[in-house]
Amino acid sequence: MSLQQKAYRGAGWSGLSGMISNGLELLKYIALARILEPGDFGLLAMAMVIISIGRIFADGGTSNAVIHFRNQSSRQLSTLFWINILAGSALYLIVLLTAPFFATFYGEPEVRQLLQLGGIILPIYAAGALFEVLIRKNLDFKKITIAETTAAVAGFATATGLALAGWGVYSLIWSHIVTAGILTAIYMAVEMRKWKPSFCFSPGEVWEHIRFGLYQMGERGLNIYSMRIDHLIIGRFFGPEILGAYHIAYQVVLFPISRLSPLLNRVALPVFAARQEDHSVLRNGYIKLVSGIVSLMMPFFIIVSLSAPWLVPFLFGDGWLLTAQLMPLMALVGVLRMMGNPSGNILLSKGKAKLAFYWNLAAAVVTTAVYLIGAQYSVFVLLTLYIAANLLYLGIGQWLLVNRIIGLTFSRLFSEMKLFVPLLIVPFLLTFIIKNVISNVWDVTGWMRGDVPVSAVLTRLYDAWQYGLFRADGSMMYDLAMILAIAAVFLITYIPLFWRYQSGSVREFWQAVRKDGHGS
Repeated sequence: MSLQQKAYRGAGWSGLSGMISNGLELLKYIALARILEPGDFGLLAMAMVIISIGRIFADGGTSNAVIHFRNQSSRQLSTLFWINILAGSALYLIVLLTAPFFATFYGEPEVRQLLQLGGIILPIYAAGALFEVLIRKNLDFKKITIAETTAAVAGFATATGLALAGWGVYSLIWSHIVTAGILTAIYMAVEMRKWKPSFCFSPGEVWEHIRFGLYQMGERGLNIYSMRIDHLIIGRFFGPEILGAYHIAYQVVLFPISRLSPLLNRVALPVFAARQEDHSVLRNGYIKLVSGIVSLMMPFFIIVSLSAPWLVPFLFGDGWLLTAQLMPLMALVGVLRMMGNPSGNILLSKGKAKLAFYWNLAAAVVTTAVYLIGAQYSVFVLLTLYIAANLLYLGIGQWLLVNRIIGLTFSRLFSEMKLFVPLLIVPFLLTFIIKNVISNVWDVTGWMRGDVPVSAVLTRLYDAWQYGLFRADGSMMYDLAMILAIAAVFLITYIPLFWRYQSGSVREFWQAVRKDGHGS
């Protein structure tokens, strides 16, 4: 089986895993949003941002080192396993000790109990981290898909069952604990058939892994900090109610890309690492990865942004107006993150964890300053400033982290990406116009008679799109009809253009998967 076939096969399984996991996660939030209050989701977000940052350090940063250095002895793997256990346990202790501080920081006493309970996730994930990376290193993503699907189903059942039983925010935290436990148990059960850790601890034999891991751990920690500092600052300055609404918007719009990126990295990083000396292969692979992500994910962001005023009440019920208002801005954040994420695979495949660390350190400092400035005004100003910062990150990061490393030029990148201008702009504009016509926001006849100034029309269009002012009534059927109409108009226009520009890649993917399925 060729490396390309393995990559396509892995991408297929990772995509399936992402769809199932994301779908169940969305269903969980849909179900619980009608049972719990926005403040409950805000309390969860306050606790989980700390746990999410801690989880980055739970494997000692050595997971990607196992992939980069390719071959390890049983003694080395055993040492790395115990490093993970020690790191996860130490992090749990730190969470236990600092929980009162974060409760004071947020001004919410319940955050203390949530952190002390949810912190157990860290040693649980640490125990399974090495087994997961060994499966990923072999591009055996079918096993990962089965594990993640099983864990997601269990987490969904736990959350809904406990919420109906009146457990409130604790139904959410227990959902995360159950998901982590089942995921780790499956990884260990599957991979221990091939290798079991021994009682061996020889740090000197894995010093290169540790050194790589320290930078990688710092880089990943700064990266997740930059992505979650918004939750810290919004929770601190605006309270759990606004943070809860923001968190739901984040889960609907940004959660898919936050899940898609690791799934794609699982496939791309081992493939790039295997060809790390061939810059021509890396350039072609990077361009294919970026174009594939943009063409597959951009429709999601556009449809969600345009349909937000109807999508949010249809999914979550009334009381989530702020969520609908935030989603268009959140979609822009998602687009910029989506386009910048593939650069990390180039850096790690080339072993440049140190450069990745310093880049994310600079980004963390800038992001923190941006959010603190925005928090003095409103959550809308905060997000707008963050969008501007991400535009800066995208341009500088492309040059510094990709172009200089593998010899890619902006002219070649733009020549490849210019195909996406008609692919995305035409369907977006058509859908935007039709959406406002069928929702009676755009008074066409009044405009043509001159009764309505053009400036008033444009202002009304912007306000309607940004703040969701054009729900004709409160019926779910009307909401559903608008969602389906917007999606249909966009996709009917988009799919022919997508096939014109991407049919070659689709055929290449399909042929590789079919050959792989026949064992050739």
